[in-house]
Amino acid sequence: MRKDEQLRLLDILEDGIATGRTAFADGVMRSPASDFTCPDLLAQEQEVFFRETPLFTGLSCDLPKPGTYWADSQSGLPILMTRDEDGEFHAFANACRHRGAQVVPDGRGERPRVSCPFHAWTYNMRGDLIAVNRADSFGGIDRGQHGLVELPSAEKHGTLWVIPNPHSQESIDVDACFGELADDMQSWGLGDYQHAATQVLEADVNWKLAIDTFGENYHFPVLHRDTLGPGFHGNLQTHDVMGLNYRMVFARSNFEEVAKAVPDRDQWPFRQMTLCVYFLYPNTIFLVDIGVVDVLRMFPDGTGRSRTAHSVYLTPNAADFFRRTGTDPRERFAGFNSVIQGEDYVMAASTQACAEAGIHEHFLFGRNEPALHHYHNAHRKGLGRPLLQVENS
Repeated sequence: MRKDEQLRLLDILEDGIATGRTAFADGVMRSPASDFTCPDLLAQEQEVFFRETPLFTGLSCDLPKPGTYWADSQSGLPILMTRDEDGEFHAFANACRHRGAQVVPDGRGERPRVSCPFHAWTYNMRGDLIAVNRADSFGGIDRGQHGLVELPSAEKHGTLWVIPNPHSQESIDVDACFGELADDMQSWGLGDYQHAATQVLEADVNWKLAIDTFGENYHFPVLHRDTLGPGFHGNLQTHDVMGLNYRMVFARSNFEEVAKAVPDRDQWPFRQMTLCVYFLYPNTIFLVDIGVVDVLRMFPDGTGRSRTAHSVYLTPNAADFFRRTGTDPRERFAGFNSVIQGEDYVMAASTQACAEAGIHEHFLFGRNEPALHHYHNAHRKGLGRPLLQVENS
């Protein structure tokens, strides 16, 4: 993020702390409860968002050097991502061209070639079929026509993108995917980060409700009063719509203390005073924390169930700290999960149960929850549905 933009956001937060004002939408919005329970809507979402739309998949450091791979099936399509001997990024359907078996189990590794566990058909990191087990017995095939099916993919600003559709002929323009956020993403220096750990959280909530968990801090002083809440000024955020994407910034509770200790506001340490929350359309929350970036990708597993694939990435300084102290970065998950699974997703599950029971026709998004207004209308816009309207206040 550019320095002038950091200062603009810090000014907004400083004023909000002093006045008690936060960013407001134009009014209250009603969201139909059926948006979280309708199987026909889910089918449309799965086709448009998870088969036709470029998905933010991870950072370049997920494939740190030539010969590394990452197999991931969270989108519902098994994907094999590789970095070939020339350092180029590729993504393939992780399905053998013989009988369709998954070639590589989900996970990460390093090897110059991969072999299907069913009959040992072997492929290189470019997806070429380089060996057929007992080819003379199998019969004649053109190996050049039987490589892994390549998926549209792209790499830029230290980020990886894939369209999980083996039939797509689309190309991915990363700058177009980021839109106005491209400057932010470039400035964070994501190409220098290191992957630390990944976990998958399952919850009895619609995938959009999982995203909504990261849509406001109005609830921090209440739900998180004994965990996350004391670390932040609750009910205070900035509000920037970036096309279908979104950015909001929270103020840490040490904001005034740091500001007083550093009289020159041009020298205020932005990441030590804030938490940046990005929504990357259609399904990713991207958190810029102190020394760490958290990437959370939400996927549907039915109308009332979802998976959150959570990866942690470290700045070079943070990675060095973990090495020197012998600290396992996976320990971060314990605190994170106590909040997300132990508090947020518990509340989201009760909202899901309310929707499924038909208790309320609508749920409300307050004018102090502008990110929720954006998230849901971004999804509606992507599906060509009527946008939700605010009730002016």
